[in-house]
Amino acid sequence: MRRVTQLSVAVFVGSCLIASWSIRADDADAPADAEKEAARARKERYMNWMRNYAENTAIRLAPQGSEPEETAKLVPNPVFRYSDEPRQYPDATLWVWTRDSRPVAMQKIEVNNNGGQLWMVCFASLSEGLLDVQWPGRRRAYSARTPGLTFRPIPKADSPAETARARTVQLKALKERFAARIGINEERPEAKRGFEARMMPTPLFEYADPESKLSMGAIFGMSITGTNPDLLLLIEARRDEENKWRWEYAHVRMTADAVRLRLDDVEVWAEERARINNPSVFDNWTFYFFGRDFE
Repeated sequence: MRRVTQLSVAVFVGSCLIASWSIRADDADAPADAEKEAARARKERYMNWMRNYAENTAIRLAPQGSEPEETAKLVPNPVFRYSDEPRQYPDATLWVWTRDSRPVAMQKIEVNNNGGQLWMVCFASLSEGLLDVQWPGRRRAYSARTPGLTFRPIPKADSPAETARARTVQLKALKERFAARIGINEERPEAKRGFEARMMPTPLFEYADPESKLSMGAIFGMSITGTNPDLLLLIEARRDEENKWRWEYAHVRMTADAVRLRLDDVEVWAEERARINNPSVFDNWTFYFFGRDFE
C-alpha cells in the first residue's frame, strides 16, 4: 500500500511540473503571438489605406483624334506588393491603370519611415498621349506635359511569335538584353558610377491583345535594392510602318536618382537626378510625400 502511495505522489508531482512548464512556455509565447498579431493588423491597415487612395485617384486621358476624353480603369488589386528595407519602406504597393487592357499609368504608394512617419506616392505616365491626375483629398492635380512613353524597335529581335507561350519566352529573353545603372551622383564619392540595377525576374504586369488574346507586352522592373522598381522597362509587340509585327521597348523612371539604360551594353537612355528646381524632369512623372497619421 505504501509503495502505491509513493508512486501516486511521484506521478502527481511530475504532472504538476509538466503543467508548470507548459504555463511558462505559454507565457513566453504570448509576447511573440501578440507581436505577430500586431504586425498582421498593421499590414492590413496599410493595405486598406493604400487601396482606398488608389481607388480614389482619378486619371483622365486626353482625347485621341475625334474620340472623347476617357477615364483610365484601375486594375482592382495591386500588381505588386513589396518592402524596401534599405530605404526604410516597410510596406508598399504598385497599382496600374489601363485603357483597352493596355497600361497607361503606374503608381507606387509607399509607407516611408525615412525621416518621419510618412506616405510617399510616385506616379508615372505610361500613356503615349497626355493625361491628368487628381489625387484624393487636398492634393493638387497633376497634368503631364509630354507623353509618358516613346517606343523604339529592338534591333536584331525575331518577329513576335504566333502563339502566346512562344511570345512569353521571347519577352523573357529580350529583357535580358537590357541593363541599367541607377543613383549616379558626382557629389558623392561612393555613388560616382551609380549602382548596377537588378532585373526583377517576374513581370510586374503583362497584357494581351483583347481580340486575338495573344501576349502583347510586359512591364519589367529594374531595381538597385532588389524589390523596389526604380525603372520600368516595357517590351511590346507593335506594328511598324509596313504593318508588320516587331518587338519594341520603352522606359519609365520611378526614382529621383539619375538613370542610365543600356541595350546590348550600349547606352540608349540617360536622365539626370531629379531636382525640384528643374521642372522638366517631371514632364511625365512626379512624386510627393505627406504625413501618415498611424504607425
